[in-house]
Amino acid sequence: MRTQLFSIFVAFLLTATALPAADDEAQIQELTSEFCRAIVSKDLSIIDRVFDADPTNIYWDINEGPMVGLDRLKRIWRAATTNYTITRFEFADDAKVEVEGDRALQTGKWTQTQLKQDGTTRDFEGRATILWKRTGEGWRVYHYHASITPPRPQRPGR
Repeated sequence: MRTQLFSIFVAFLLTATALPAADDEAQIQELTSEFCRAIVSKDLSIIDRVFDADPTNIYWDINEGPMVGLDRLKRIWRAATTNYTITRFEFADDAKVEVEGDRALQTGKWTQTQLKQDGTTRDFEGRATILWKRTGEGWRVYHYHASITPPRPQRPGR
């Protein structure tokens, strides 16, 4: 009986400790989705809600890096949403979040559609590695590196 109770207690502890990580993962996934939706709607206030404001944080965007601090990151996104209309921005279903304590690693593919000022569109996809930390305000990005996945050239005869 004691062994059975002990096993139940251990199973409860393992389940209870796994729940916060799953909840943290869901929070990060939702913040990522919120970020993508806000960028499409040109709501750049999302940057302050998702990114950590430490002026020493470093970011690598698809066209520039290293960008040090939030101000530079905001200028890049302002240019992206001014020079183009981003009509689609989303992370693929393969996006993965691994939480360890107050830090998390997110990796995955993303896709984006941009409407140019001349009316043409361009679709492209990329990959991102994003580092999150838990703060008093919730999860915040303190580093990210995004890159475009170059198209593979067609091989002759295929």
